[in-house]
Amino acid sequence: MLFKHKHLLEELRKKGGRATGEILSMTTIGGAASVSSAWAADEDLSKTWFDCRMVLRVVPEDRAQSPFEATVMTRIHTQKSQGAHVPVWYDPADHSKVAVDYEADLERAMSFYAESRRREIRSERLAHLADQRIGVAWTPIEGALVPIEAIPRPGSGRVDVTEWPVAAVHESADAAVAHVRAAAATYLPPRDGGWDAWFAGHDFRVFQPYGPPPATEGATDAPYIGAAIALAVISALTGHMVRPEVSVTGGLGADGVLLPVASLKDVAHAARELHSQRFIAPAGNAHELGQVGSRIREGMEIVFAVDLREAMRLSLTKHAVKGFQLAR
Repeated sequence: MLFKHKHLLEELRKKGGRATGEILSMTTIGGAASVSSAWAADEDLSKTWFDCRMVLRVVPEDRAQSPFEATVMTRIHTQKSQGAHVPVWYDPADHSKVAVDYEADLERAMSFYAESRRREIRSERLAHLADQRIGVAWTPIEGALVPIEAIPRPGSGRVDVTEWPVAAVHESADAAVAHVRAAAATYLPPRDGGWDAWFAGHDFRVFQPYGPPPATEGATDAPYIGAAIALAVISALTGHMVRPEVSVTGGLGADGVLLPVASLKDVAHAARELHSQRFIAPAGNAHELGQVGSRIREGMEIVFAVDLREAMRLSLTKHAVKGFQLAR
């Protein structure tokens, strides 16, 4: 059935007309051809499909053509209900030749689920306005404002980046923790036995607290998240929160200098979309401030920091969380 349908679809794409088909009734033939869920937003829906028979009210895009009814055998990738619509092609000279464009329907469904997921993530990430936790810093990654959490635990000095399969993210995390360790006297209060011994006996887990990111998230912006990871580490070690209304961007040099990002406008837009009230960027991007539109800057203070120490002053709470004690 699929071969015949696909052949007809290709034929009608060349010489037929576009239309929208309103489903008057639908009967599936057999079961789904895959055990994958057809409704999961993070699934590839092309792995799941159904053979079915549809009775359609076909409404041509060409308004000179009258609507008509047609019965088609087709394949679909998500279950449809009566009254739903599917894209179709038809032969203006022979209304018995109608084919559902299941590929266009799949593309539309995937786009819908992707947008739904983006809205869900955006809603989850709005929680940063009330997220009162140490060890968390917010930074723009690929057009979204992303939380990064750093949790210390007994170990052997390792940095574990979990649920984030982007190599450059791991490199940024390693470099950020190594820098804080090397310059602990600059960023951290004195400690009996010294900080180097403490780091040698502890690991850091670095992750996104609101669920695993998409496989590609961070691939482009990973070099620019070093400052945020370092602030999360410092917060976890001192008990001073990175204020939840603050977000930060910038790579981290070996000397603690914040390295410029590729586009201040893009990262500032991501921060503004999730209602950051203060956005810290590298001083090397200060010359781009004029390129950031007034709508982005409205209600959000953009400040520039030369190095990590200045970023700490601009982002950390004045006092540690009450009762904070770093585990030995």
